[in-house]
Amino acid sequence: MTNKYSLYELKKICSIIDEHLNDKDIVFDYLRIVYLDEQYEKEAKNILFFPIYFTQYDIEDGWVPNYVDYRPKIKEIMEKHPEYTYVIEKDMLSLFDNEKYNYLVVDNILEEIDKLYEHVLREVKPKVVAVTGSVGKTTSVGLIEKVLAKKYKVERIYHKRITPILLKAHIINLLKRDTEYVVLENSIYFKDHVKVLSTLLKPDVACFLQLDSSHLHKDGMDTIEDLAINKAEIFRNAKVGFYNIKDKYIKRISLRDKDIYYDDKKLFTSNLEELLTFNTNVSYKDDGFMIEGHYIKPYLLTDLSLLQYALAYKVGKYLGVNKKNIVEALNSYVPVENRINKVNIFGKQVFFDGDVTTYERLKQLSKNKYKKKILVIRKFGSAENTDRFEKVPELFPNFDKVYLFDDIEYLKILKDYKNVVVVKNHNFMNNYKGIIFYHYSGYFRDYDKVEEENLLSLENDTYRIIPYKGD
Repeated sequence: MTNKYSLYELKKICSIIDEHLNDKDIVFDYLRIVYLDEQYEKEAKNILFFPIYFTQYDIEDGWVPNYVDYRPKIKEIMEKHPEYTYVIEKDMLSLFDNEKYNYLVVDNILEEIDKLYEHVLREVKPKVVAVTGSVGKTTSVGLIEKVLAKKYKVERIYHKRITPILLKAHIINLLKRDTEYVVLENSIYFKDHVKVLSTLLKPDVACFLQLDSSHLHKDGMDTIEDLAINKAEIFRNAKVGFYNIKDKYIKRISLRDKDIYYDDKKLFTSNLEELLTFNTNVSYKDDGFMIEGHYIKPYLLTDLSLLQYALAYKVGKYLGVNKKNIVEALNSYVPVENRINKVNIFGKQVFFDGDVTTYERLKQLSKNKYKKKILVIRKFGSAENTDRFEKVPELFPNFDKVYLFDDIEYLKILKDYKNVVVVKNHNFMNNYKGIIFYHYSGYFRDYDKVEEENLLSLENDTYRIIPYKGD
């Protein structure tokens, strides 16, 4: 369910200079700024459509890959959706000569979106928890959401690539009046991205999870130190920070009075009151973790999941969630966004990894604590992403065996290793008793809807993924 905006409210928030509405009492239940989710557009009765355009700044700073301007397409959109009400600028008025179209005229569409965004934040005044790092941000945010929901009203913002306009669209449409906490990730693609996002939505609690080589060589970020320095911007406007003191790059960040340093180089003056670590007093036990005397059995037993669960525990504790409720939340957590999930495939329970990022994800999966495990690579990237495959074989020794299908990309590069087997079908899975990591490059969000055509066809095999219904 999205927020609702009456014409009366919009006039108080925005600068509307002209209007044509057949229904003056109209209430809009979805402000279509950018695509968020198909269900919102299907369920909404009255949609207010903003034909946005991106500026050269958005393109040059890496927020969007190319120029987007909905204004030249507005006639086509109007013909397809005559039921919408449109927010337009004065130079678009000539397109609305037909009385059947509803519209509101403003001087600048992007400025009106900013007014709406700022209005919602002023009205709701949510606390914000933000997480940055190289991999594991989405799961960390999902864990924190689950923990905080034991005490607070929480809204999680997710998108594969959160940009300023996406963030504004989420806040305008989804932030409820009773929301107490917003949790989200701050990703870096260009070096100013974390700084911009954490300034646009200032975190009360900022978290720095871990670092690796993801996003190197973009926008002058040539070393992991460059990543550490630019991701440290998440602390600039926060009140409290949590950081991974065991990461050899992150631990070089320090707080001196209000100043953030990297080694002995001052980066900026922050609002931080304290900078705390989150992965002390955490250790493995059996098939789980001990965190401050509490036993946690994670969904997935890896070094990364230890960090993620420890962070969620410490953030929840800091924000006043009862320890018993924190442990209950962590022990009942299942991954968000279906990045990796337990599913039954060909009669076997597997950890199904369906994502487009390859080497770094497999690296984290390879750092698991299971005694017996194999890696199955059914599909692995594409010819356009050769850089993602160069280091992959160094991960193979972390598994008992690696199974590669005979039609995958880069088979010649990957097959010449002692524990690698090339196969034509899934028969090898029949008698295997250990943990299976099944990698298929691509997104699967609804396992119950994945049909045979979603997997490459092989002779004498039937492909269907069924949701795992067990523990």
